[in-house]
Amino acid sequence: MGYNAEKLKEELLSKIDTSSQKELEKVNRYMNLIYIYYELDESIEIDGAVVVTENGSQKFTKTNPAIQEKNRINTSLLAIERSFIFKDQDNPLDGSDLI
Repeated sequence: MGYNAEKLKEELLSKIDTSSQKELEKVNRYMNLIYIYYELDESIEIDGAVVVTENGSQKFTKTNPAIQEKNRINTSLLAIERSFIFKDQDNPLDGSDLI
């Protein structure tokens, strides 16, 4: 079974309080980053992991900048995932673990 962005969005929406504008905004931001993440994959597939840069008469190779951007987006995705407040899940930030 393959990945499906619409199913992912539906899954997230089913697990959050959809009356919360903050949680809805997080889902939208998360999905936007997911789309960009996979667009970068396509770019890397087309251009390769290493690209040739020309500056006047100079030519040099460097890592495709899309790889670094994917890492940044991945970090952002993980941060958003940690911030979701899912229904029927203990909230680790509620202080209930304190003595």
